[in-house]
Amino acid sequence: MSAPASRPWIPPAALITGQLAHGASWLLLMAFAWPSTPGLSMPGLAWIHAVALGWLTLTALGVMVHVIPGFLDIEWIAEGVARWSLLPFALGVLLLVAGFALTAPIALSGGAVLILLGLLGFAGPALATVLSFKPPAGTKAPFRFSFTLVLGALGVAAALGATMAWALAGAPWGQVLGWLPPIHAVLAGGGWLTLLIIGVSTRTLFPVTGRRRADHKLRFHVWVSSGLTLGFVLLLVGLLPGVAHPAWRWAGLAALAIAAVLYAIDGAELVIGAPNDHKPPIAFVSMTLIYLVATVLIGLGVNAGHPEWQAALAFVGLIGWMGQSVNGYLMHIGIRLLTTVVRGDDDETRPGQLLVPWLSWTAFVATQAAVVGGTALLLLGLGHYLPWVGACGLVGWVALMVNVRMAYLKARKWPQDPEIPLMVLPLS
Repeated sequence: MSAPASRPWIPPAALITGQLAHGASWLLLMAFAWPSTPGLSMPGLAWIHAVALGWLTLTALGVMVHVIPGFLDIEWIAEGVARWSLLPFALGVLLLVAGFALTAPIALSGGAVLILLGLLGFAGPALATVLSFKPPAGTKAPFRFSFTLVLGALGVAAALGATMAWALAGAPWGQVLGWLPPIHAVLAGGGWLTLLIIGVSTRTLFPVTGRRRADHKLRFHVWVSSGLTLGFVLLLVGLLPGVAHPAWRWAGLAALAIAAVLYAIDGAELVIGAPNDHKPPIAFVSMTLIYLVATVLIGLGVNAGHPEWQAALAFVGLIGWMGQSVNGYLMHIGIRLLTTVVRGDDDETRPGQLLVPWLSWTAFVATQAAVVGGTALLLLGLGHYLPWVGACGLVGWVALMVNVRMAYLKARKWPQDPEIPLMVLPLS
């Protein structure tokens, strides 16, 4: 067995804290039912930020510690600063979520400050690293532009979010709360998380499915990325005060819809009949294709005159499209990270050898039931039943975490002899 790496290529603390936020989000859903009215309540905002910031963004930032140098083949500039900046960010998210849940202005203000400080500490080294990349003569640098774009969207979204948090805490610019939330949502959920997931998936879909990149290229990737970027820009223009016009929003949503369908086609070609015999991650990723299209369709409905669908839009977009993407990649790439932490960078143990199938499928079924059930309830105006959805999601999360823990214990105790079945090893 090779010696474990001294510094994991993805900060484990970020992934662990993100998963704790994931579990806490289901508890929040059990504790606070959402009202069946347009707009979002303070408990609803607590849940949204627990998922969007505590789970998805913290996980994404941790993964980017590896993804940026991995995609660009360069070394980090001030990597230690970027890693340690995740601590104030996580503390800020905790304060912000508590501020929404308890309607505590001081927690909202303090959380916003810590989040901005954390993101500044991460984005500074990240942007410096990305911009230091010099592509070979005569070649393009699409990843450099993509990373700059998503980090820029995250920074603007965070600044707008802090502005709204301070307004809720009593700052004198409370009038921005009438028009800023949808702009913040498009930048955070679209310009940051969606574009990041789409971009990263050009690499991650292949190991998850077992396909070879040379045999199964993503035919529509350029059109998908361009369509999503154009769609989000048009949508933002259509939401700006003084400029807003339905035509801008419809044009943006049309571009997003086309891009989502093309991405689903590309993804379906990879997941249908995928040769990887470890199927749960493929199942999770397959569902994200459906949830992405559903997110766009519900967004079209909101724009067509159904503001009461806003909560369903946030729910299926965050916990369905984005959340299930994270779950799918966790069960493959996350387990690979775990084994390299325990057994060293040269370890070749496959995730399917460590995870317990019935726990994987329990997590899948319970989580998909929560996503579909929660979306349906919010579309029907039955938000008072969401605690049952929270309980279902919590079952899926517990199954997922127990599975990861068992995989960790197996990785530690797996002997040199690969012929010894993993399931007969003691787990204590």
